[in-house]
Amino acid sequence: MRYPSFNIRLEWLILILASYFSLFLNQSLWAALLKTQSGSTFEVFTFMAAVAIGVTALQFGILSLLIYRPIARTTAIIILLSGVSADFFAKKYGVFFDTSMVRNIVSTNHAEARELFTPSLALHFLIYGVPGVLLLLCFKVKQTTFFKGFSFKLGLIVLAVVVALASFMTVFKNFSATMRNNKEIRHLVLPMSYLISTPRVIFDTGVEAQKELLPLGQDAVKNNKPGAKPTLLVLVVGETVRAANWGLSGHERQTTPNLAKQDVMNFPYVVSCGTNTEVSVPCMFSAIGRKQYDEKKIRSTESLLHLISRTGVPVTWIDNQSGCKGVCKGLENIDAKTLGTPDICPATGCYDETLIRGLEATMKKTAGDQVIVLHQLGNHGPAYYARYPKEFEKFKPVCASSDLGRCTQQEIFNAYDNAILYTDHILSKAIDILKAKENRNVVFIYVSDHGESLGEGGFYLHGLPYSIAPKEQTRPPMTWWLSEQFMKQNQLSKECLVQRAKEPAHHDNLFHTVLGLMNISTGVYDPAWDLTAKCRK
Repeated sequence: MRYPSFNIRLEWLILILASYFSLFLNQSLWAALLKTQSGSTFEVFTFMAAVAIGVTALQFGILSLLIYRPIARTTAIIILLSGVSADFFAKKYGVFFDTSMVRNIVSTNHAEARELFTPSLALHFLIYGVPGVLLLLCFKVKQTTFFKGFSFKLGLIVLAVVVALASFMTVFKNFSATMRNNKEIRHLVLPMSYLISTPRVIFDTGVEAQKELLPLGQDAVKNNKPGAKPTLLVLVVGETVRAANWGLSGHERQTTPNLAKQDVMNFPYVVSCGTNTEVSVPCMFSAIGRKQYDEKKIRSTESLLHLISRTGVPVTWIDNQSGCKGVCKGLENIDAKTLGTPDICPATGCYDETLIRGLEATMKKTAGDQVIVLHQLGNHGPAYYARYPKEFEKFKPVCASSDLGRCTQQEIFNAYDNAILYTDHILSKAIDILKAKENRNVVFIYVSDHGESLGEGGFYLHGLPYSIAPKEQTRPPMTWWLSEQFMKQNQLSKECLVQRAKEPAHHDNLFHTVLGLMNISTGVYDPAWDLTAKCRK
């Protein structure tokens, strides 16, 4: 039996691909739009039909700009398969493909990517990918002269835009109101959303890599008191830990038993800069922060760490994740995985114990002022079960799979809480090590970059657009430990700090608070954002 083959014009192939996306790979879009409608059945049907025609026409126009002879079929298949993958994550985890999410995807390392290849994803490809590929393989694109083909395609692109505009205009009042109040829905349009976002991210990333960072705080001065001991500040950037499951912040389970025994200050009401690492890490180390958020300006300007380094204080970033996202560019950067041994570096990735080894080694490099940042793998999902050694599996049964759809919500919670137990162990161990540093005044700060959804509202993981993100994704924990001699030397009132910790805080506080703790004077420092400013005697 011969495989069927039909000769068609290129434009028909593109229209078939655009229609396939609308019919089978945009169910998350249609479901989201449907939730916004409250009119009669006829009004809802008319609205949905008009939007579907308009979206399909726009998709045709965009795909026409990307698909050309003689590799039209190959390009179409690549776009289809990438769309099937995007559709899976949109349906499964509620992913929106804005530039922030695409940047997060582009920066994902191989280990993290492997965890996302699950049986459910394979099944999704079998249901939607294979039929689509077989359909596209049925068609052979007719050859034509360049000028004739180009002019015909250009005419159809114009026609597609006209059809799209006409479709939207028929329901303009409803459509404009819907999109104005639900702007994030546009990031669900596949493949248009990621086909537009990806080039922007790649171009911006390339430009950022080549450009020198704009200087920050060139007037910065480290104020050392005569006879004072040097300051060692250790900042732990947590990963994907949410305040709702942090024992010190009132979680029904005690997930932080070791920290509870330490003399720490816990901030239970912290708001994050973003909902993913790619946004939160640059933002929290920026003088701009979320309050005046400007992604391009944040990424093109030096960070808090560069400012500190300018004063002569050695700064080291030790990473057990996917990098510092530019905030340590040009500074000492240690890959903690190189410090691991087989006992703490299984096939699923190195445990955060490697950070402790990096901390101990780095502290020996100087006896003076020093800043060390530890970037955790923490609770990075969906393989929560792989983030901790077996002996920390206290809450059972656990979801021992990256395919969260195969687990109950309680199993997911158990694995997630076990990972926090391990972070508690790492943080407490670090504090114990720092307690022995009597030759230096010590500041220890832990703050997670963002939170995580564990099924609430049908959402999993993180990375939703900030404007619609649930509090589970924007409420991370923050915990401090300050040595007594640091408190005394800097005339800080512990009672005041404990009281301040009970009040709301934000990632935006970090930049100015660290400058205050390090006694660095600069024009970009704002005491109003320094959590310690009002607690100095």
